[in-house]
Amino acid sequence: MSARKLWLIVPWALFALIATGWIVYWNIVAGAAEARMRDWIAQQSEQGAQVSIGRIVRRGFPILLRLELHGLSYAPARGGWRAETERADLHVQLLNTQHAILEAAAPIALSRASGAVTNISADALIASVRTQDGALAVAGIEADNLALDDPAQDGALRARKVVLNIRPDPRAEGDYQAAFDAQGLTLPRPVRTFEAFGLDVPLLRAAIVVTDGAMLLNASQQDPLGPWRDAGGRLRIEGLEFHWGPLQTLGRGEGGLDQQRRLQGVLTLPIERPAPIFTAIANGPNVSQDARRALALLAAGYTISGDDITLDVEARDGVLRLEGLPVRPLGPVY
Repeated sequence: MSARKLWLIVPWALFALIATGWIVYWNIVAGAAEARMRDWIAQQSEQGAQVSIGRIVRRGFPILLRLELHGLSYAPARGGWRAETERADLHVQLLNTQHAILEAAAPIALSRASGAVTNISADALIASVRTQDGALAVAGIEADNLALDDPAQDGALRARKVVLNIRPDPRAEGDYQAAFDAQGLTLPRPVRTFEAFGLDVPLLRAAIVVTDGAMLLNASQQDPLGPWRDAGGRLRIEGLEFHWGPLQTLGRGEGGLDQQRRLQGVLTLPIERPAPIFTAIANGPNVSQDARRALALLAAGYTISGDDITLDVEARDGVLRLEGLPVRPLGPVY
């Protein structure tokens, strides 16, 4: 064979070899992803969870790898809820198999033990998980034009953009950092005591540390947050920014649940113009006459002085308090 013919054959032979290798590699990764999924289903089932996938279809060759999960249903062993969807797509990173992305390709129905159902839909709803040496490195959820609708209730919670990221807190073993950002929120119905604030929340951001976060995995249907609470679990709010009606602030706080599973904690919110806030709360339909008069006096005083304040919002003993003034009772979270 002449050298000229050899140089013509070698590139094509190399291309064929690389293409064959890539086909083999793609199928090996796809098979491994399916095997890991079956192992996870078996592990969850052994722990008492209920997992069902109607069928798995491989897509995306040659550049991408996507597993279409049809007829997906998941109910944790002790969570008291079930999620179901007609289809979700698992995107596997071919060059980094420790990074997986799950995309909702159909609305999700989230049902709870009480019988309540929330239908979750979005233009895009993506969850991602990245591990390192078998441990969680970072997990996140991102949604565009998200809607949470309970057919038994009036209205739906909507958001133009929602991003939530969670990772282990490097400062303390067992703690987790959560960064939350929601823009263009619309509440499903007025919030009691804060009716005059309206339904639109243009911005809500929070940087939260969940202490003893690993205990949340020990939930039970009867008491989902009980093990976490009993272990001393708390939420440490290292930064909270939100715009809602007359309230625009950047604060901090901490909180958890008391023995009766009611909110317990405090938020410290610097307020530049407190008078409109006190006035709005005083004009709410569910405020007692004593609280209404006290709030009106506070609003008048700050209108005259023009001072700013640091507002303490406290939940204690089943009562929500503003600057120590009780404004409404608080029942159990669940």
